[in-house]
Amino acid sequence: MLRAQTGGDKILQQPYTPPSRQGTILYFIQHIQKTTGISVSYSSSFLHLNKKVQLNGTENTTGAVLNTILQGSGIQAAALNGKIFLLRESSQTQYYTISGFVKEVNSNEAIIGASVYDPLTRKGTETNAYGFYSLQVPDTCQGVVFSHVGYKPRFQHLPPPDEGQLDMHLEAQSMLQTVVVSGEKESVTSQPGYLNMPVGYVSNFPTLLGEKDVLKSLQLYPGTGSSLESSSNLLIRGGGADQNLYLLDGVPLYHTGHLFGLFSIFNGDALKDVSLYKDAFPARYGGRLSSVVDIRTKDGNMKEWHGSFTLSPVSGNILLEGPIVKDKSSASLSVRRSLVDAYGGKYIKDYGKYYLYDVNFKLNQIIDSKNRIYASFYKGQDKMFIQSDNPIIQLFDDYNFDWSNITAAVKWTRVVNPRIFSNTIATYSRFYNLFTQNTTIPLSFFDSLSVRGKGVSRVRDIAIRNETEYAINNMHHLSFGGGYTYHNFAPTAYHTNIKAGEATQRQAPIYYMSEISAYAEDELRLLNDRLIVRPGLHFGALAQRSSFYASAQPRIMLRWQLPRSQYIQASFAKMTQFVHQLTTPVINLPTDLWVPSTENIRPEHAFSYSLAYQRQWTNQWRLNVNLYYKQLKDIVTTNTVLNIFDNSDLWEKKVIAGNGYNYGSELLLEKTQGKLTGIFSYTLSWAWRQFDRINGGKMYPYKEDRRHNLSLALKYRFNPKWNVSASWKFASGAPFTLPVQIFPDFDWGRNINGYLDERYSPFSTYQVNYLPYISRLNNYRLHAVHHLDIGATLNLGNERRFKHVISGGLYNIYNRTNPFIVSFDQFSYFAYDDIYPLQLYQYSLFRTLPYLTYTFKF
Repeated sequence: MLRAQTGGDKILQQPYTPPSRQGTILYFIQHIQKTTGISVSYSSSFLHLNKKVQLNGTENTTGAVLNTILQGSGIQAAALNGKIFLLRESSQTQYYTISGFVKEVNSNEAIIGASVYDPLTRKGTETNAYGFYSLQVPDTCQGVVFSHVGYKPRFQHLPPPDEGQLDMHLEAQSMLQTVVVSGEKESVTSQPGYLNMPVGYVSNFPTLLGEKDVLKSLQLYPGTGSSLESSSNLLIRGGGADQNLYLLDGVPLYHTGHLFGLFSIFNGDALKDVSLYKDAFPARYGGRLSSVVDIRTKDGNMKEWHGSFTLSPVSGNILLEGPIVKDKSSASLSVRRSLVDAYGGKYIKDYGKYYLYDVNFKLNQIIDSKNRIYASFYKGQDKMFIQSDNPIIQLFDDYNFDWSNITAAVKWTRVVNPRIFSNTIATYSRFYNLFTQNTTIPLSFFDSLSVRGKGVSRVRDIAIRNETEYAINNMHHLSFGGGYTYHNFAPTAYHTNIKAGEATQRQAPIYYMSEISAYAEDELRLLNDRLIVRPGLHFGALAQRSSFYASAQPRIMLRWQLPRSQYIQASFAKMTQFVHQLTTPVINLPTDLWVPSTENIRPEHAFSYSLAYQRQWTNQWRLNVNLYYKQLKDIVTTNTVLNIFDNSDLWEKKVIAGNGYNYGSELLLEKTQGKLTGIFSYTLSWAWRQFDRINGGKMYPYKEDRRHNLSLALKYRFNPKWNVSASWKFASGAPFTLPVQIFPDFDWGRNINGYLDERYSPFSTYQVNYLPYISRLNNYRLHAVHHLDIGATLNLGNERRFKHVISGGLYNIYNRTNPFIVSFDQFSYFAYDDIYPLQLYQYSLFRTLPYLTYTFKF
């Protein structure tokens, strides 16, 4: 390392005794100058002066000391004209790593997806789901830029590399940049196959009855839809609702609907943001075929206490968040409860008694600059009771529904070193539903039999997993991890009690299973960041007493940057699903069964391919065009209606496995900034299913096939107080099956003691049953579903401590009658000479509905 010029060997060989064996580089340089009188010249831009070093005790000259303290730094000592110069070696530029967290200035909330980059080299990275970043910069770098849509960008000079983490706080800004609005940003990050939506975006457009629903907001984008009008149930690229992996703070959920799917269980006031993956799945995700919906709740404000109260036509919601110890720990609590049962009046109560509630709670504790603990809890429940004497819908039974979700998680995040970030999480999840039915069976005109049935179904998971990120350098970002899940499935447990006799119980078999997962993924940035390649592998295995399944699931994504902010992206992913949902053919009831893969039922598989083009203009306009093809194998269905009352030990025999084919194209045009913002999305898609024992083995349209799906949403801000919005949604009608002929069953071969089999009609009759002849499944389509909604929002007190938000609007402004359920039935009124043949009936749920909501914030 030492270089001597004329007379330099004497300077570098001059005797020198260091005062100690430990110290910083600057300490030893200053002591050499003070003791020997020799001038030492250097540049602090590439010499890390505060780096602590240790001598070995044998150094006794200036050159020997400098050689030891500069070892491995890429700096060499040279002597010339009585001076010592510390020079960088000419072989290569030296790099060092900076890391830290990016947070909001007013709340200390972590900012997900913030950009951190060197403005000279344009090399950069993004913060992860916990706001952490790791970036290698050259020693000539003077500073980096921190930015995120919805926040003011900030340039920060770099401190010496040994001074610990570089944490940054960004200040939120309004889209008009006229006043600073802290809290909820409203801009969506969109890439082909991926969408990140902050919670503030949810209130941008009109909503049904004023309920902010993040899943319905996702439905504005291409490739997403719903099974029924205004349902929050997501359908992604022709897949079923059970093929979506929903994560709430990292905990998987098995049921996400309130009020039979009209609203989701995700309380908009409690959420922070949501990420949706439709393809190019990161390797850390597994277990479902169609999508991943990763939802995170608010961490809690660490600076000061804040809260809000929201009142809508449907529910009331209270949110409180603030510090337990300022800048060290925080808590967030949100409670939502339906109000329909409280003030619904006689008309609402005629339908039955119904209420729901949600509770979200989260603790956030900073241990030190490298360690943080999160603890989160959620419970939501629905209860509904419908009496047989209901004057609105004539029923013969009393029904009681009761279903609930409970999740809990404890999460530990640790910065192992500036390049390695680790996240370890232990979770608990339980979905439980109860369905009772009281039936009176007339044996004659003078006698009857009372039967009470009770069905219980449950899914319980306990899991632990680890996710680790290793920023090898700016070109390689490696992530890896694994986990273990203990499953406990009790699909059905059926109890009956006839009058006062002995109760009959048919307990369901309980399935105890272990699921093991592991993954590894590397993100490579090549050709000066013009090409991003992300290869990965996810491994999953399911083991129980009688079966074992293992699946290797390769993933790869390639993203090529073209001139003028254009991108081409291609991806492939194999996904495996070890659990199945056996559903009713109409709506998403809580009586649907979650069942595991068994010795007789194999896991489901999906092979997903996509090709996309993206273009951006002046950071305001964004265009995405996406083509996709997905092949499904071993997907399951049933040849009858299965629900919680089915004989629990027979459900496996009613399951049929087959294949599916989903393909289509998506178009998204979005304006993200300015007074006028909006979305135009269009999806052209096909979804087919094929089962050997159904429809003669021929392919038929899947019940969730929607040929055309279009959304147009616009928002205009007059000023920081006033904005108006409108949205129009259109979806092709759903496929359904109609018989081409009907004929009487004179021998009552399908009747049970004079009553129709419930698979063909819910109505009992003493008359001859009419049997349908079906040529093929889903041979007709319902009418298209479309509606125009408008809304307006007034914000008061933005510059004050207390704020008021008033929102109002109209749903389905032109009063469209959209099909909710279509059925065909034979009606009879217990008269032997009055027979009404098969007729088709359409039931609509919503016509024009106004709403008005009020929110108080402090």
